[in-house]
Amino acid sequence: MNVIRSVISVFLVILLSLSIAGWIWAGGQPSPKLEGARVVLALCGLLSVGSLALLWSAKQPELSSSE
Repeated sequence: MNVIRSVISVFLVILLSLSIAGWIWAGGQPSPKLEGARVVLALCGLLSVGSLALLWSAKQPELSSSE
């Protein structure tokens, strides 16, 4: 289970870093495009951080032996 969490975490960290890079890149855009781009990138970054928090705060199910 931790391997799956780690792989998903790597994907989310990459997504977060791309959102940050996009935020910086969007600074050179005209005003209407700047506002739209930054709203989408901010939502993407917040959802990535929230997903990471939920992913690692969830408890692992206990394996029960039915023998």
